[in-house]
Amino acid sequence: MAVVENVATRPTTRPATPGPAGPARLPHLRGLDGVRALAVVAVLLYHLRVPWAPGGFLGVDVFFVLSGYLVATLVLEEVEATGRFRTGRFLARRVRRLVPALLAVLAGAAAAGLVARDALTSLRGDLLAALTYTSNWWQVVADRSYFELTGRPPLLQHLWSLAVEAQFYLAVPLVALLALRAGRARVGQVAAVLTVASTVAMGVLAARAGMPVPQDPTRVYVGTDTHAMGLLLGVAAATVWRPWRTWRATGSWAAERGDAVRRFEAGVTDVAGVLALAGVVACVALVDEFSVGLYRGGFLAFAGLTVVLVGAAADPAGLLGRALARQPLRWLGERSYGIYLWHWPVLMLTRPDQDVTLPDWAAPLVRVGVTLLLAEASYRWVEMPVRRGALGRAVVRLRTPAPGRVRAAVVTATVTTAVVAAAVVLAVGVVRTPTPGSAASGPTTAGTSAVPDAIGSVVPEQDRAPSAAPTADPAPAEEVGAVTAFGDSVMLGAAGELAARGVLVDAVVSRSFGEMVDLALGAGAAGSLGHTVVVHGGTNGPVAEEDLRRLLEGTAGHRVFVVNVRVPRPWEQYDNELFARVVPEYPHARLLDWKSGGEANPAWFYDDGIHLRAGGGREGYAAWIAQEIQPAG
Repeated sequence: MAVVENVATRPTTRPATPGPAGPARLPHLRGLDGVRALAVVAVLLYHLRVPWAPGGFLGVDVFFVLSGYLVATLVLEEVEATGRFRTGRFLARRVRRLVPALLAVLAGAAAAGLVARDALTSLRGDLLAALTYTSNWWQVVADRSYFELTGRPPLLQHLWSLAVEAQFYLAVPLVALLALRAGRARVGQVAAVLTVASTVAMGVLAARAGMPVPQDPTRVYVGTDTHAMGLLLGVAAATVWRPWRTWRATGSWAAERGDAVRRFEAGVTDVAGVLALAGVVACVALVDEFSVGLYRGGFLAFAGLTVVLVGAAADPAGLLGRALARQPLRWLGERSYGIYLWHWPVLMLTRPDQDVTLPDWAAPLVRVGVTLLLAEASYRWVEMPVRRGALGRAVVRLRTPAPGRVRAAVVTATVTTAVVAAAVVLAVGVVRTPTPGSAASGPTTAGTSAVPDAIGSVVPEQDRAPSAAPTADPAPAEEVGAVTAFGDSVMLGAAGELAARGVLVDAVVSRSFGEMVDLALGAGAAGSLGHTVVVHGGTNGPVAEEDLRRLLEGTAGHRVFVVNVRVPRPWEQYDNELFARVVPEYPHARLLDWKSGGEANPAWFYDDGIHLRAGGGREGYAAWIAQEIQPAG
């Protein structure tokens, strides 16, 4: 998330002319606001699960390149102008720019956790990680998945990118030191070498894990070591590309080389920038997080496209930068930090048909509208006042107060601090004590209460087994045999209907396929596994072939039915192709095609395309399972 002002010392639209006193001051490059806008819109579309933007997560990489380019430019300009670099001043500006808006979001998320209590448990560690800018490594340690969105994901999950950038800022003084001792060119050379090293590290770790499938790519994706290529490539670009240096304060295209040459350069830059922009848009539309090429140099290639786009947008003489500086792109770009901070918790607290009930067309408009309102409030009343010195002026007023002013100031500060602290402390300290029977460690039947998932979130109402009595008398066991079924939130939704047909269900939200295999084999070893076994997994991520074969080899002597998946996520095709290839190799096993059955009955599903609606959807699923597992003849 790019959070660096593109101004060296103060906002301005007119750069100083190079002269004997020193190099040109970095102007406000409004074209980069447009690039920020495109990046944050891509991220929004991805998290809204818009089907034509599966690569919207690449917007974060655009921010990385921007941050690397602008931070390195500020450092190199200061070193060149003054012969020194003030580390304390640099870090203080980053704190003023980053922290106030972040604290507002943390307070909001903490307060929301007291209402949406299924988000509370994950907030305990997330708040501390966010405050220390270690969210990316915390997610790795906590075994979180950035890409799986089943259930309610943690409200602060998106802060991993801010952590990566903050960790990069700590290395900026080393860039300044290298520039002071070895010069601008050497900074670019070292940055280029480290860019390649980060790309190689990503490729090696991905290959070792068998990625991008079957393993979840979160570790490789959020690691500072493996995802620094965009930041580093931006640094390298800053050492060679300073187009504002050849742009006069009058705004004309005259400077060191003359109008004709400058016009030609600007034209070439514009053409390259438009082509790069088309490439970026194509990647957003065609790439997804499980694309093999991404983890084998693809992120570096995308960063290369972004560098060209950023370079073209940064050229004050170019037409592309002027086009990107127009409204509403400029408005979105100026507020992109706040939009990024607020969009994720807003989206996770307003899930259609789970948290809010809205018409299909209205849900995205309302969710985005709330995000933009919060971002505007953050920009107007938090970010800009702090950047303009409000905190410093407040300190001065407190030190030399007018009569009666100190009491009001102290009271205001105390109340504000107390409210924020109370929200954070409550979210961190409140630990929900499960009521007896609230966690389902064994088979689930009709009447099941809310079931916490692996991170303590509660199954939404539509995913719970109904509390009403079974809709029909259980079928005699001999009709379908003793049936044991293992699943996740999809099966859990129809647990009551399955129980009414004599199926013993063990289903929990967010359960992985590997966990289902372990449960089935454990039941087999204990002698409690039914003669007929149904396993419906893969909703929450790619299935490992090893786990599938463990299941099929360990259940010989049973009738095993593996249900494929209908989940509008990138791993759907991978899982279903794996099932279709492996299951027929085992004579005692059969594949059930839920994908086709679900496609034929879209009315059975909520808007997420995964979970079953009450009534027809759950009843239809249960009837289909019971019919498919009937003995032949």
